[in-house]
Amino acid sequence: MAENKQDKHEKALDLTEAALEALDTGDEAKADKLIDRAKKLDPSAVQEVVKDLEEAEGAAESLAEDDGEQMDEEEYDEEDEEAAG
Repeated sequence: MAENKQDKHEKALDLTEAALEALDTGDEAKADKLIDRAKKLDPSAVQEVVKDLEEAEGAAESLAEDDGEQMDEEEYDEEDEEAAG
């Protein structure tokens, strides 16, 4: 029985990822159908993918902010060099 539940979860994950690919290509109707099928199999799989996407988005934003801060420091160092030079 545990294998069956795991199989459903994996299939739901695959369907959810396929739905994201469909959205990426602009096929919203296909994406909706795939998400509906995934939810019927295992709603927690859909939630898992959404959570992963949110975490990835947060990490990307954090990296962008870090890069911006690093650039500001580099620009500051260049200005100091020019003023000293």
